Amino acid sequence: MSGLKLAALYGIVTHRLGFCGPQEKTAKKILLDYISGKDIPKGEIRKLLKNFKGAFPYYKLIARANKIKDPFEKRVVKAYWIGNQLLEKVKTPGLKKMIVHDFSTEGLLEEKEAKLRAKTVPPGSKPHHSFHVLVIGSVSGRIVLTKKLVDLCRIGWGKVRKIDKAQNEIKVEYQPLTFNKKPHLGNLKKKYLIWDKNILPKIKLGNQVSFHWNYAIQVLNKKEAKNLKKYTQKTINSFRNPKNLQ
Repeated sequence: MSGLKLAALYGIVTHRLGFCGPQEKTAKKILLDYISGKDIPKGEIRKLLKNFKGAFPYYKLIARANKIKDPFEKRVVKAYWIGNQLLEKVKTPGLKKMIVHDFSTEGLLEEKEAKLRAKTVPPGSKPHHSFHVLVIGSVSGRIVLTKKLVDLCRIGWGKVRKIDKAQNEIKVEYQPLTFNKKPHLGNLKKKYLIWDKNILPKIKLGNQVSFHWNYAIQVLNKKEAKNLKKYTQKTINSFRNPKNLQ
């Protein structure tokens, strides 16, 4: 799977919901057609994905820190959504600078707000999606990420325990993100996910899958599942309960 395809897979659900990405109606169809395997020019897809203004700055930051020319290179995109060693090259000052520079552009945060959020970044933070959800929060203004919504927005993972082909659902066993004074991964529980075969064509009992806003996204191998948990836990461990999370 290419980096473009991976970026589209993890962005498509929030795009459908209207939380991020280009707002033109045609963009949703183009991305869904691309995910479904239709032949869409790569240049057109790149242009659309650059308009996911919450994710693209992270791709650029990770690529630059690792001397990778293409921000849509597969390892770069995977680093942000799942987690891998590329994140270790990104240092906290560079992450803070990116937040102020890239998230204070037109249609996103005021510069003052971007600087305030950058100040909440704990030392050693990594540019993982869990960091964006828990520490930075929404920058588009299209959704307020309350504590109740964070567990839906972060990339979760779980083991497939039941497949309901008739209802296009799967049941997974996973650890929910819960809050007392600070967030933590709770005890195992089960829940149903929406199984859109355009996003995830094939699945088997026992597979580990990632999910986003209650949609199953991708079958994970052991290393990917381990990295997703590792970098999510790293974000949780550094959490300072910033004011932007209500």
